[in-house]
Amino acid sequence: RGGYYMKTIIIACGSGVATSTIISTKVKELLEKNHIQCNIIQTSIHTLDTYLNQADLVVSSIQICRELPIPKVNGMPYLTSIGEEQVSQKILEILNL
Repeated sequence: RGGYYMKTIIIACGSGVATSTIISTKVKELLEKNHIQCNIIQTSIHTLDTYLNQADLVVSSIQICRELPIPKVNGMPYLTSIGEEQVSQKILEILNL
């Protein structure tokens, strides 16, 4: 593929503050561990559309029921610690495409 470009992940929650900060920390740890450089945009679910055209992936604490132009992953396991490994694998698969 032509050249390297940095990927961008949107981390969204209800308000753009509390749960997205926890998820953001976990995603940053995952990326560092796997030597992946990414931009992270933390936002609320209400302003999500503003950033979709500049991102490669959405990780949210809220179920997004509509189709998006980019892949989406439910980040709830990062809050509950149940299924965290599967979510991490899915994120890595998407970013390595």
